[in-house]
Amino acid sequence: MSENHGPMDAWSDTLPTETTEPAMKDQPETEIPSPPEKDLPDTALEQAPARSEEDGEEVEDFQLTAGEVVALVGDRAEKMTVSTFRTLVTHGDAPKPLNWGRTPLWSFRAIEDWISEMFASGVLTAASPEPEAAGPQAAPATGDASPQDEPEPEAELVFGSTAQWVEEYLVPMYRREISANGSTTTWCPEWWRHAEAIIRFEALWRAWEHLRLDGKTGMSVFMKDHMDHHLPILLDGKGPFDGCSVDRGHATAPDGIKAFRLLSPPPELFPDVRPSVNDTEE
Repeated sequence: MSENHGPMDAWSDTLPTETTEPAMKDQPETEIPSPPEKDLPDTALEQAPARSEEDGEEVEDFQLTAGEVVALVGDRAEKMTVSTFRTLVTHGDAPKPLNWGRTPLWSFRAIEDWISEMFASGVLTAASPEPEAAGPQAAPATGDASPQDEPEPEAELVFGSTAQWVEEYLVPMYRREISANGSTTTWCPEWWRHAEAIIRFEALWRAWEHLRLDGKTGMSVFMKDHMDHHLPILLDGKGPFDGCSVDRGHATAPDGIKAFRLLSPPPELFPDVRPSVNDTEE
């Protein structure tokens, strides 16, 4: 009994990884997922000359496998899979092969005509050109650096110093009731005589100059994270202005706050970890 090769057996050589499937005439016209296609060998596809109607000569016909057909389509239109082409053939929307053997073959001329008809009907559209790989941008002809490479200019300061910020911004804006004896809330008119006050006001001014550039939440962050932290410490009756008052002014020693008594530790306990001058020169 001779073996009868049905249409589905004919695809076995084209897709060796697929198993024999039932006849597809009863299946809906949907694309059937298929395994990744292997690289197609160079066959008659590369040898096929373009058809020329002007010459009046009949182009020699070639026989193409299903893989070569979809490769030919992919050169001119969006990529098509073998499974899609198989579905089109099954439903009569693509040319039938010349034979249904183990390796079905199609007429090159028939496929050329079919592709032209598919383009004319709008079923196939030209393939989109692949975007070029982004490479290093060429420098401008003038030799100037591109705007992206230029560093942004640093914003100018509103106030020229900590003292100006305290006098023109902080004091006019931040007002509190000062206690008569300075026991709860105190202030020193000569705040610049207190080292702790200098460094805290310096930090506040720098933070304000930076956060003012944020037009959304910059000032809220400044008030919450900076001013509301430093000023209660500075104005506290037991803070750096302890002993000073608005009336008496700055309290000098022995009335003012004295520095903690200090005895230096042995030098070997805390050696200087900075590199020496010799090491730096080397």
